[in-house]
Amino acid sequence: MHEVSIALGMVDELFRIAKENHAKKITLVRLKIGKMSGIVTDSLKFAFDAIKLEHPLLSGAEILIEEVPLVYECSDCHVSFSAEDIYFPACEACGSRNLKLVSGEEQHIESVEIEV
Repeated sequence: MHEVSIALGMVDELFRIAKENHAKKITLVRLKIGKMSGIVTDSLKFAFDAIKLEHPLLSGAEILIEEVPLVYECSDCHVSFSAEDIYFPACEACGSRNLKLVSGEEQHIESVEIEV
């Protein structure tokens, strides 16, 4: 369950952000997690909720996760399209499998709301 280590790294980054901005509390954390990132969002929320209890700065923080869909661009006809299936999709326009992943691997903190 690598979501625990991801949550621990996220907490380190949140402390850095809080220190730079002289925050008294972090109230909301927005994440973008790509469908192909390999992160189980429910597990990440669970891990974060458990870890935050140990830190007064984070104890009331809410976490919101936006799942970023898979978007491919066809290298043959240059059409972009989203796909539900991560395994060997084909271009919706020409059927080619010569695709480039444009989004869906994201895993980052999008924004943080703090009290100063």
